Formats: sequence, structure tokens, C-alpha cells
Amino acid sequence: MKLTSKKVQRDVRDLLLESDLAKSINGGVYHAGTRPRDSRAEDAVVIFTGGVPDQIDEGVVTLNIYVPDVLPYGEDNGVQVEDMQRVEEIEELARAFVRSLSAGRSCYRFRLLQTIHSVAEPSINQHFVVVKLAYSYYDGVED
Repeated sequence: MKLTSKKVQRDVRDLLLESDLAKSINGGVYHAGTRPRDSRAEDAVVIFTGGVPDQIDEGVVTLNIYVPDVLPYGEDNGVQVEDMQRVEEIEELARAFVRSLSAGRSCYRFRLLQTIHSVAEPSINQHFVVVKLAYSYYDGVED
């Protein structure tokens, strides 16, 4: 069986839904392009970044976990900043999620492709935590 982008997204989303990370955010877990446009929740989005089919399918999947910005020191001056404490908590939860992804849980083997980090999304006053995972998939069935 060769993988499709949607199957990879669905499989990673299912693994994420079972995790402490998903249980710790106050929003939903979405496929790329389905997050509600005006969401102010801590939502996780699973994005198929790319893949190469072979006997062992390999590719990259990205998780973006959104965190609304906050008013610094409670001041309502219209300037919002990264909620550094919450971003750090989510980065740690994401790290634990990645460490939990053993081959015993699925037909995938995952590894972190880059350091977990946050990126500003100033147009919506949010930051998102980026988790970029390389995967290898082998189902043991020859095509």
C-alpha cells in the first residue's frame, strides 16, 4: 500500500488526538486548511509537507499549534505579544508527544526534523509552535 497525503494527515491526527498535548490545548485538532478562520483557541493543525513513495514511504509532516498573543502586563494599549509562558509549556508538551511516537503505536517511525520553535502570525495576533516530523512508513505488504 502506498500512502497518500490525506492518509498520513489522518494517521498523525489520530495519534495526536490520543495525546496529552491534544488534551492540554483548549482548541481542536484540524487537518490543514480546516482550522476556523477567526479562531482564538489553541488549535493544532496537521500539515502534510511532502513525501516520497518507495518500499518504505518517507516524508515530512508539520504540526502547528496556535497560541493567542496576550497583552503585556495586562495593559490594554493595543499591542499584543507572544504568551511566552504558554508557548514554552506547549513546546514541552510537543516534545513529550514526539518522544511518545514509538513504532509500537503505528506503522510509522518518526523523528524530529528541526528544533521545536514558535513563529509569529501578526495578522491574527497569535504565535504558533512548529513541530516538523520526518516519517518512515512500512506496512509489510508488497505492492
